[in-house]
Amino acid sequence: MKKIALTIIIVVILCINITNTSGKNNFTTNKNLLNNSNFSKENISFSLKMRLAMHLAHMKSVSACIIKNNTIVWSGNFGLSDRLTCEKPTINTNYMAGSISKVVTAAAIMKLYENESVDFDLDDNVSEWLPFDIKNPNYPDVNVTFRMLLAHQSSIMGHGISEVQYLFSNNKSSFLEQILMPYGKQYHPDYWGDYPPGKGANYSNMGFILLGYIIEQMTNQSFEDYTYNNILKPLEMYNSSFNLSNIDKENLATPYLWLGGVYLRAPKTDFTFIDPAGGLYTTVEDLSHLLIMHLNSGVFNGKRILKNSTIEEMHKIQYPNANLCMGFRFGLGWLFKPDKNDNPYLQGHGGDLICFHAKMWSKISDNTSIIYFQNSASFIVSRFIFFPLTSTIITRFGGRQVQKLLFEKADQI
Repeated sequence: MKKIALTIIIVVILCINITNTSGKNNFTTNKNLLNNSNFSKENISFSLKMRLAMHLAHMKSVSACIIKNNTIVWSGNFGLSDRLTCEKPTINTNYMAGSISKVVTAAAIMKLYENESVDFDLDDNVSEWLPFDIKNPNYPDVNVTFRMLLAHQSSIMGHGISEVQYLFSNNKSSFLEQILMPYGKQYHPDYWGDYPPGKGANYSNMGFILLGYIIEQMTNQSFEDYTYNNILKPLEMYNSSFNLSNIDKENLATPYLWLGGVYLRAPKTDFTFIDPAGGLYTTVEDLSHLLIMHLNSGVFNGKRILKNSTIEEMHKIQYPNANLCMGFRFGLGWLFKPDKNDNPYLQGHGGDLICFHAKMWSKISDNTSIIYFQNSASFIVSRFIFFPLTSTIITRFGGRQVQKLLFEKADQI
């Protein structure tokens, strides 16, 4: 009975979902599947399962790739990047990467760390590069360091970005001072943890926004210009930018909010202030270059971007005795997902913004990696905004299935 019900559900989804996939494994209609040289029971099963998972997770499109031996060995694109025009995604469709932006910010800091003309150590007080002395008011004698910020150990909480008037602002210094200093107009005690910096973990977007501002102080360049010239361009991420004006909007997946069975079209916009924490626009193809560089000891396409010793430091769990935070342990701008025995089995980063969701994970055991983007509200966002508990559980299940399916696909290649 259960098998019959599941079959009916899949048939209904396929009937109402006129979207197709594109990429190296290109699936269109069932008729085209039969004529496809890649036609196999495994491919059909994967396509059906992917569409079902997307339906459960309210994903309008998924653009994905699998990386082995520092090479994309498979790419697939599902659904619609724009429902109005019936545009299908490709490996070069732009999405917002959310917190995967932190990997770029961390690489930029570490590039400066390697630069002999910029003299600082990871355990230096970051206030030396700021126009104000930043301290946790509860522990005024403890410095906040670069290492703490990069590893989410600074005791700066993840609050403070809800002030909408600052999301589109370029005045980072004013806002950071107003929000984090006790004399600031936007200050609140909850913006700081009740533990000393370096003695506890809390995932902090604000900490990476602060790092972005420090990069500007060090280089006398905008964060966006410095990261493009020193990270994105050397990685040949030519379709990537922190500035929406540099992105072909026709090639940017339309963001959607799913609300009670209806997909609401959201505007394509910049959130300039949060760029270092979550503002990167990129593609599956481009983002693969960043991941390959990390997995190849700092080298991409024969060019050294970061030193091997730098990558090793970034990939080291910085505070092994700290509590788990959001299920992760932290390197420097790098996340580790531990198993039930607290042994890391995935490394990389994920990203969430309203209407966009991204994953970039590599299995530590064999460096098999997956990247995927979606252009609708993720299960993390849904938990806080629109959905009741039962719907959130189903949405989370669907999202997890997409990741599971991609790793299963990778094991078959």
